[in-house]
Formats: sequence, structure tokens, C-alpha cells
Amino acid sequence: MRTFAALRSVCAAAMLVMAAAAHADKTSALDDFIRMSEANPPRPAPAPPIKPIPLSSTGSPATNVWETMFGGTTLRNVTQPALYPVLPPAGKANGTALVIAPGGAFLSLSFDSEGLQVARYLAERGVTCFVLAYRLDPTPLDPRAFMQVVGKRFGTPRAGGTGIDPGLSPAIPLAQEDGLAALRYLRGHAADYRIDPKRIGMIGFSAGGMATAYDAASRPDFIGVIYGAAPARPVPADAPPAFIALAADDGLLGKASVPIFEAWRAAGKSAELHVYAAGEHGFGMRRTGTTADNWIEHFAQWLKVGKLLP
Repeated sequence: MRTFAALRSVCAAAMLVMAAAAHADKTSALDDFIRMSEANPPRPAPAPPIKPIPLSSTGSPATNVWETMFGGTTLRNVTQPALYPVLPPAGKANGTALVIAPGGAFLSLSFDSEGLQVARYLAERGVTCFVLAYRLDPTPLDPRAFMQVVGKRFGTPRAGGTGIDPGLSPAIPLAQEDGLAALRYLRGHAADYRIDPKRIGMIGFSAGGMATAYDAASRPDFIGVIYGAAPARPVPADAPPAFIALAADDGLLGKASVPIFEAWRAAGKSAELHVYAAGEHGFGMRRTGTTADNWIEHFAQWLKVGKLLP
């Protein structure tokens, strides 16, 4: 079984367990995950010192459960979607904006590695970033009971990592609605943040890739899908340029991202694909010692070529 000491979030840990289960005995993999989680249970953590922007009057931020595990902050039980802005330093903003949707199997959000750390890196380079806390499935408040729910979800058989079953979670359509609301909010408040309404993009990690659905009124100007799946539908006629990245040894959704690239290319749309030899699922901004560590630099280079970064 792989070593989990370097993992920085509970859902990243679960994803690696299931990646291992694709090549080993599933029962022993889940047993290892249960033992690991019992030794490192989620612990209460303060919310980030960022004033959130609510995207709906429904739900309440009072249901948010902020925790830390393996040194990373996670968020669960989101009932009121919100954006957490991470703004560029004074004088650095270049007019480009990005909505960042972390992953976590619709049970939790990897708020550091797939959220705030991504936002801070890009904000330093002039991008006005907003981490999206989209609605999730309710989970038990007790950390151990929560980990049992996580184990059950990741223990569900997968179809070879080809995508996310729409029936996996009742939160999927809610997350998609929240992604649309985020893009509409930024277009409606572009002047407030000094962003160009024609340079607003979205990037989704793992399950967060499902939040990249859009309609004509909320079309992103560019998208990123990092070891994720996208909503099952034909490539839209107005499909924006896409950046796609994953690790070849991803046992969870390793076969979900490449078809996105192929579909974009078949439709004559702009797409860039990076398949790293190793890195597993959920590498995000944590260091894995593989070439997957360079994905964020490659994404920044892609933005520069698209004239979204100077």
C-alpha cells in the first residue's frame, strides 16, 4: 500500500487509496484507509481569514465544517454556495479572473491544495481569483462517522476511471448551478473587481470539473480540468479553450480527462492536454516528486499564450 504521510487532505488520501485498489485487493485497500483515517482523524480548523461572497440566499454558512487533515484545510456540509476572493497585490491585476472549484467527491472540498494555494500562485501573477465553495452532500458532524461515509463512497466500484456517475451524488446538479452562479456574479461585478468580463475563466479539480457546465449567459472564456470529468454532453458550439492535465497512473479518473481533449479536438476547438507519467489522483499543489508538480507552471504558460497573463 502507498505511503500516506505526504498527503494533505482527507479526500486526496481517499483517492489514492482507491487508485491503489485498482491494482490490489480492494478490501485490504479500504482497510488501510480506515486504519489511516483512524490514526489521523479530521480535526476542527478555523475558516480562512477571507470574507466570503454568498451566491445564494438559501442555506447558511453556519453549516460549514472546516477541518484539517495531513496539514491541509478541508470544507464540508456546504449549504450556501460562496466565493472566497484572493486578489492580486496592488498594481498587479491584469484583468483576468478565475473561478476555482476544488474536488472532494461532493463530500468535502480540498480547500488548500485545490483552492487557496492555486489562487495565491495565480494572484501573484495578476489573476483575480475566487475559490468556489459549492454545495455538497450532508455528512455526519462526527469525524469518524464522516470518514466511514468517505470510505463507502470511494469503495463504490468505478467504471475504469472513465467519468463520474451522474447518480453518484444528489449534489452534482447543485454544484453545476453554483458554478453558473459564480460566473454570472463575476460578469455582473466585473467593474467592482476591475476585471475584463471577456477574460473570466473556470478551473475544476476532480469532482470540481463537473461544476464547469455553463449556458449562453454564463459561458467561461477559458476552462481548466485537472484530473477531472466534465458534464456528459456534446461539445458546445461556443466551447472555450480548454487546458487539461492528469497523471497517467491515476486509478480513479485517469480515463476521464483524455476524452475531453479528444472531443474538443474533434469539434475543432482549442485544447491542450498534459499527461504526466506519475502523480496519482489529487496531486493539486502538493509536491509529489513527479513531473505533475509542474502543472501549475504549464497552466500559467498556457494563459500567457492566450494573452490572459502578461
